[in-house]
Amino acid sequence: MLVLGFSLDWTTVSAFGESAGGDGPFNYFLTGGIAWILVVAVGVLAFLRAGGRLPENRPWGIIFLLAAGLATLLMIIQIILGGRDLGFGIKGDRGIGMWGALIWSAISVAGAFMDFQASGGDIKDLTNMDKMKQSFSGSDGGDTPPPPPPAAPTGDS
Repeated sequence: MLVLGFSLDWTTVSAFGESAGGDGPFNYFLTGGIAWILVVAVGVLAFLRAGGRLPENRPWGIIFLLAAGLATLLMIIQIILGGRDLGFGIKGDRGIGMWGALIWSAISVAGAFMDFQASGGDIKDLTNMDKMKQSFSGSDGGDTPPPPPPAAPTGDS
């Protein structure tokens, strides 16, 4: 999505037997641009994680899955909305770049889900908010609370 997301046309226009294309992800910033940023960020962070450059005490599987899932949702919304209005009553249609970005973001979410499962996650974990909070706090839920502090001296010696 990094290279092809920019090089392929996101909008096509057909009129009088001719066809033209243009636009890119940042012409649709709230859907295409943010989706592009999220997918690229997931890719870069996954590369850094594989290289051992990220701390292992974070729930990277969940982070990757949520970011890639949001990117895919934004691309689905963009596909539903279609191309933008080009003015003069001309409406752009979905180009190959827009369809490709949807496919690439879906591949990204599939890879993030496989990573999530490989790290011991289950699909049911995503609906359990207590488990989600525990994964971000670094606690596994089995820790015992610390002992209470000692009583303050009363001044009688």
